Amino acid sequence: MYWRGEYDSARSLWSVDLVRARSSNDRSTEARLLTWQGLAAWRLGDYREARRSGEAALALKLHLGLTRELFKSYNALGLLAWNEGRLLDATELLRAASASALAVDDRDGLAKAAGNLALVQTELAEFALARVGFTTMLQAARTLSDKRVEGNALTNLGMLDIRIGDPGSAIPRLQEARRLYHSIGYGPGQVSAMGQLGVAYQVTGELQLALAAVDSALRLSRILHLRQEEASNLETLAHLHQESGDWRRALRLYAEAQALNGELGLSVEQATDLRLEAEIQLELGETDLARRKATEALALHGTAQARVEEMQDHILLADLAQMDGQPVSAREHLRLARQLAANTGARTPKAQVALATARISLQAGNYQASLRALREARSNLAYGDFALESQVQGGRAAAFRGLGKLDSAALAGYAGIEALERVRGSLGSGPLRTSFLASKIAAYSQLVDILIEKGNLEGAFEVADAVRGRALLEHLSSAGPTPEVTPTVRTLTAADEMLRRSGALAAELANLDDTPPGERDSSYEAMRGYLVAQLEQSRNSFEVLLLHLAARDAPAVQLLNAGRTHYPSVRASLRSDEALLEYLVGPEQVHLFLVTPSGIRRYTIAAKAEDLTARTRLARELAARPRSPNDQPPPVLSALYDLLIQPARTADGLSGVRRLLIVPHGALVYLPFAALHNRQSGRYLAEDYAVMALPAAAALPSLRGGRAAQGSMPEYGSTVFAPYPEALPATRNESAAFLRAVPGAQAQIGGKATERALRKALERPGLVHLATHGRMNSGNPMFSRLDLSPGQRGDLGDDGKLEVHELLGLKIRSPLVFLSGCETGVGAAWSNRYQPGEDYATLSQAFLYAGAGSVVATLWPIADDGAAAFAERFYHHLYREAALEALASAQRDLLRTGTYRAPYYWAAYQVTGGRETIEVAQK
Repeated sequence: MYWRGEYDSARSLWSVDLVRARSSNDRSTEARLLTWQGLAAWRLGDYREARRSGEAALALKLHLGLTRELFKSYNALGLLAWNEGRLLDATELLRAASASALAVDDRDGLAKAAGNLALVQTELAEFALARVGFTTMLQAARTLSDKRVEGNALTNLGMLDIRIGDPGSAIPRLQEARRLYHSIGYGPGQVSAMGQLGVAYQVTGELQLALAAVDSALRLSRILHLRQEEASNLETLAHLHQESGDWRRALRLYAEAQALNGELGLSVEQATDLRLEAEIQLELGETDLARRKATEALALHGTAQARVEEMQDHILLADLAQMDGQPVSAREHLRLARQLAANTGARTPKAQVALATARISLQAGNYQASLRALREARSNLAYGDFALESQVQGGRAAAFRGLGKLDSAALAGYAGIEALERVRGSLGSGPLRTSFLASKIAAYSQLVDILIEKGNLEGAFEVADAVRGRALLEHLSSAGPTPEVTPTVRTLTAADEMLRRSGALAAELANLDDTPPGERDSSYEAMRGYLVAQLEQSRNSFEVLLLHLAARDAPAVQLLNAGRTHYPSVRASLRSDEALLEYLVGPEQVHLFLVTPSGIRRYTIAAKAEDLTARTRLARELAARPRSPNDQPPPVLSALYDLLIQPARTADGLSGVRRLLIVPHGALVYLPFAALHNRQSGRYLAEDYAVMALPAAAALPSLRGGRAAQGSMPEYGSTVFAPYPEALPATRNESAAFLRAVPGAQAQIGGKATERALRKALERPGLVHLATHGRMNSGNPMFSRLDLSPGQRGDLGDDGKLEVHELLGLKIRSPLVFLSGCETGVGAAWSNRYQPGEDYATLSQAFLYAGAGSVVATLWPIADDGAAAFAERFYHHLYREAALEALASAQRDLLRTGTYRAPYYWAAYQVTGGRETIEVAQK
C-alpha cells in the first residue's frame, strides 16, 4: 500500500500492528513500525508526527542495538530535515545514514543515502558533489536491479541538469525515469518525474508541453495526497503562467502553494513563493509590497542556506534598489549574487546575474558595461532558453540605442522578437499565446522606437501591426484537427507546427555542439549531420509552405494576420477620404500611426498602459449604461478623445477625412471609439467620421479585395433570424423593421430560426440579420457561439449552436452580416474582467474570414427597443450608402432623437470589413 501511494491505509494498518507490538512487548518490531509510521506521516505532509515517530524509532533502535535498522531512521529523519529546510541537520543525519549502511555492508542503503545527501548538496549549490552522489545512487540501483531507486536517481540527475542550465540532458533522463516508474506502478515517482519534466520543457521554451506535464503531475499528486508534491507542482504551474504573462492567475496559484507550504512548515519553499510573488508585484507596479516580500524571502533563504534561491533574492533586491535610486545598495546585492553564482559553478545562475548586471548598468546609462555583461550572459545561456535570449537581445538593443548605434540596435531588436516568437510558438494554448505576447510588448515597443529614430516609419508601422490580430490563428493552431476548417487553416496550422519543430531541432543541435571535444565519439558527426539536415529541411519547408499559401489564398493569410504586414499595400488600399489610425500601447507610452493615401505620420501619446486600461474600462462602463437624454457626456470620453484623436487633428492629419479606420491594441480593442467626445466642438467622433474597426492593418488589402460574391437582393433574398421572440420580445420589432427596410426579405422566427437555416442564408448573397444571443467562451474562443433554435435531433450541424470553429468551414457569400446580440464584437479577454492581451478572436473576424463582405457587431448588450430602432435606421440608409456610412448615419439619427441620444444605444455598434457597395433594390 505504501509503495502504491496509499499512505493513509498503510498508516492505519501499521497503527494496529503497533498496538499489538506494544501489548506483546516486542520492542524491535515497535521500532520498525515507528519508522514506517514516520515515513507515512512524512508522505502525507504531517511533519510534526513524522519527526516524533522517527526520533522515537531511532532512540529505540540505539537502545536495542539494532544496527542494521539504523540506516532507515537516519535516512528518514534526514529527508524530513531536507524538506523542512534544515539543511545542516539534514547533512549530518544523512552522513550518519551512510555510515550506518557502510557498517553493515548495506549497498542499497549506501546508494540511497548518497542520493539523498546529494539533494541537500543541490540546495546548498554544491552541484559537483551532488552529481557524484546521484551518479553513485544510479550505478548502485542498476547493479541491484532496483527500478524504483534507479528512477529516483534519474529524476534527481534531471533536476540537477535543469539547475545547472542543461535542460536538454534532463529531458531524456526524466522520460526514462517515467518509463521505469510506470513499469512498477510507482505513482509518487511519476509525480516527481512529470513535475521536473514540466520545468525542463519550460526552460527549453516548450511551454505547452510543460503545462501538460505539470498539470498531469498536479492531478496525480492530489489523487495520492502528496501534499508537498502538490505544492511544488502548483509553484511550477504558477511560474508557467507568470512566464506567459497571466500574472493574476500566477498569483492565485502561488497563494495556494504558499498556504500548503505553510501548513507543512516548508520555509525554503515559502520563501521562494514570496520572491516569485514579489516579481509579479513589481511588474504590477507594487514596489513597496515587492520589496517587503523579497526581503522576507532573503532572510528565510539565508537562514536555510539555500544558496541559489538566496542569489535570486539578491538579484530582485538589486533591481528594486536601483529603481529606488540606491545604486550602492544595488551594487552590493549584485556582488553577493555574483559570489553565490560563482560558487555554484553552474551556467544558468551566472547568466541570470550577468543579465541583472546588464539591466542595472543600462538604467545607470553605462552602455558599454551593459554590453560586456550581456556578452557574459549569452556565453552562459541554457540551450534553447529563448526567454532569456530575448532578454539578452532586448538589452543589447537598448544599449546600442544608448550609444547611438541604431543599425546594431535594430538588428538586436529583431533578434529579440524572433526569440519571443519561438517561445510564443511553443504554446499550444491560444489564450496563453495572447497573454504571453501582451506581457512582452515592451520588446516590440522598443524596436518601434529604434526604427522611428532611424527614420524608418514604414518599418516601425509594420512591427507595430505584427503584434496584433493573431488571436484567431492562435486558437486555431492550438485546437488541433477540426473537420470544419478550410485547407488554408490546416496549412497554417501545419506551418505553425513546423516552426515549433525547427526551434526544437535548433535547441537539440546547440546542445550537441556543447559536447566537449574530448568526449565526442564516432557518432557525434553523424548525429550532427543528421540534425543540420533536418533543421535545414524543416526551415525550407516552412518557407515554401508560406509562399505557396500566400500565392493560393493571400486574403485568408492576411485576414488571420499570419503573413507579413506590407505598408505599401495598406496605403494603396485606402480611399482618398480615409485615414487609418493604428495604436501600439507600450508600457510607458502609446504610439499612434496615421496612414493616409499621401503617406504616414507618427505621434507619441504620453500614457501608461495601466492608466489607459483603467480609463478604457471606465469609458466602456459609463457608455454602456442607459442615461437621460439631457445628461452630459462622461468626462472620460472627452479625455480619451484628447488623448487618442486630437494629436492627429492638431497636425491637420485628418483634413479632408470622412472615414476613420481604427486598428486598436490592448485595452483599446474594447473602447467605443464612436462615443469619444470632442469637448471643443461638442460633437461625438461618430458625428464627424464614419468609424470602422480592423483587427490589423494587414487585413485591409484582403478585405478590400472583396472575397464574397456580388448579387442583387431580390433574386437571392435576405433573411432576419429571431430564435427567441418570447425571451427577447423586441426582436419581433427588430425583425419587422428589417422586413420593412429590405424588399423581398424573409423572417425566420422562433423554431424556424435554426442553425441549418442560417447556414443556407449565409451561403446566399443576401443580407443576414441575427437578433439573438452571442456567447463568448473565455476558456476556448473556438467555441464562442451564436444561439439559434435546435433543428433535427442528433444533427450536430443543426444543434442550435453555431460556433466559431464551424463558421470557419462555411463559404459565406453574404455581403453583410448584422450580429445584433450580446457582446458579439469583443473577444474573450474582456469577459474575464482582466485584460491579459488583445484577443481579437471574435465572431466578427470569423465571419470575415469565411467570406462575409462586412460585419456589424456590438461591444455590449443593447436594450431590445433600442436595437430595433437602430436596425431600422441602418437598413434605411443602406439603400443609398455603403455599410460604413449607413452605420454612421444610423448613429447620427439616434443622436438627434430624445429617447436614444445616449451613447449606450448607438456607440456599441461597430462595422468591420471592406465591401463598399451592397446591391439593395429600391422599393
